[in-house]
Amino acid sequence: MSKLIQDIKTLGAGVGSFTQLDFGMDESDWCALTGASQGHVVGWWEGKVGAVDFPATTADEVVWLAEGRIALTDAQGGRREFAAGDAYFVQAGFAGRWETLEDAKKLYVLLEKPDSTLKA
Repeated sequence: MSKLIQDIKTLGAGVGSFTQLDFGMDESDWCALTGASQGHVVGWWEGKVGAVDFPATTADEVVWLAEGRIALTDAQGGRREFAAGDAYFVQAGFAGRWETLEDAKKLYVLLEKPDSTLKA
């Protein structure tokens, strides 16, 4: 059956299930939907200035930074900054530090691997 206009999902703050995150900085998340294929999650994240170290991720992530400025630093010290309007892709297996340099908001899609084996 064809999808209809009412099947289109809006995304952003206030859409989906809300979670106040507790990873060491002031941040929150709205999980808007998960895909019928069970392989992806779409959501809206908001965070205040702060930083957190994190272990290797288990999913690829596509991000569009709607507001603010952030920096990602990898385990070897390589660093990259992103600002409002930037879009980027982070491969599963990335580990390092997330810094919210200015209060930020992002739209994200997590793309889960079909198995637990990480591939480069």
